[in-house]
Amino acid sequence: MNWPRFLQLELKNFLAGRGVLVGLLVIFLAGLYAIEHGRRVIAAQQKVIAATPAMQQAHLEKMLAQHATPDPLNTLYYLNFFTTHEPSSYAPLSVGLRDVNPFHLKIRILTLEGQLYDSDISNPATLALGNFDLAFLLVFLYPLLIIAFTHNTLSSEQEQGIWPLLCSQPVAPQKILAVKACLRFLPIAAIWLLTLLVAWLWLQLPLDRRFGFITLISLAYLLFWLAVSWFVMSFQRSSNFNALSLLGVWLTLTILLPAALNVALATFLPVPEAFAVTVNQREGYHQQWDRPKAETMQRFFQRYPEYAAFQAPTDKFSWGWYYAAQHLGDEDAAESSARLRAKLERRQQWMRRLAWIVPTINAQVAFNQIAQTELDDHLAYLDSVRLFHEQVRKHFYPYLLCNDAPPPVNWAQLPRHQFRAETSGPHVPVSVLSLLVLSIGLTLWARGRR
Repeated sequence: MNWPRFLQLELKNFLAGRGVLVGLLVIFLAGLYAIEHGRRVIAAQQKVIAATPAMQQAHLEKMLAQHATPDPLNTLYYLNFFTTHEPSSYAPLSVGLRDVNPFHLKIRILTLEGQLYDSDISNPATLALGNFDLAFLLVFLYPLLIIAFTHNTLSSEQEQGIWPLLCSQPVAPQKILAVKACLRFLPIAAIWLLTLLVAWLWLQLPLDRRFGFITLISLAYLLFWLAVSWFVMSFQRSSNFNALSLLGVWLTLTILLPAALNVALATFLPVPEAFAVTVNQREGYHQQWDRPKAETMQRFFQRYPEYAAFQAPTDKFSWGWYYAAQHLGDEDAAESSARLRAKLERRQQWMRRLAWIVPTINAQVAFNQIAQTELDDHLAYLDSVRLFHEQVRKHFYPYLLCNDAPPPVNWAQLPRHQFRAETSGPHVPVSVLSLLVLSIGLTLWARGRR
């Protein structure tokens, strides 16, 4: 067989098909929109983050003007301290949970646990649909294009009576079919690689291991869907049967199975601790009003023995006792908070385990890991907020816990929060290997059926 001539004619015949070039153009334009959408979402967050220092200074000046007299420490009760979670440079490719979890928190020196989960009000319908970023485009729409291009690779030849003629050639029929399927797949892969190249240039992404990992993961995911199509073709049924079967697989893997697994995780790993944290924190603080001040301070001194010389007055209000009571509210909620975090981490671990058998979850989780927009990154940000809150407490305790008149507060030297967990060299998610294993397994199974 004259392979160069065969490849040329086959590719020409495929590209001449109705809607092929239109489909490639639409998916490429969708990729451009996904890049711009992801860029705008992250750019809006970066704009807020960049304005945070100025907002902190303006807020401080306003609070000092309104509450500094007669007692300068009055300001501390109303003062917010701004924290931010800066996105990684690859976040526009996969927004992940950054649109759900707060990326900037304003905290006060009061009990902390109730402040960690504040977020902006958002449209639930918008959050349910998610963001149209490149990860969404790859996971949901590219499989549909592969299905549309490859579902009739064999059946169209059989229905037109061309397949017996091809089988008469001195070449294994499976080899001819594989070449035809690859010719239909390569334009899709080329469009995706072109989209990634545009994203690299458009977003000015650093060319490090992350870009290579994203390329590897996405190609492995596309090859999986080619293997699924190849497996369905092995039944040698009609084009309609192939299309409906593949659409059923797509619906199951992209919508039904992830939703069912999410419900299962929420059922078997519930988080009642989220409510318990709030209740324990509020009770832990409010109970201090009904207890002797000495008892409250004794518990506080066990945690901070360096301030044991402080004597809270029993006949009047004191800021030292008040913030000690606030701190005890956090201590009473600490156990519930630790259990809540452990539950969330277990959910994340199970999601990564399930990614081994659900390719759609696999690709999405892998993208989120590389873009650092998953739950682990948010929990790391909350840990940094906890450490910052402790720094603020320790900064002001010498003013609050002194028996004499407190020295003048240096408001210009307030602690500043910084958190940027970006790393240029994350490990490639091991679960991605399952995409290649599943692809090879389906291909060999289909070969055995023939």
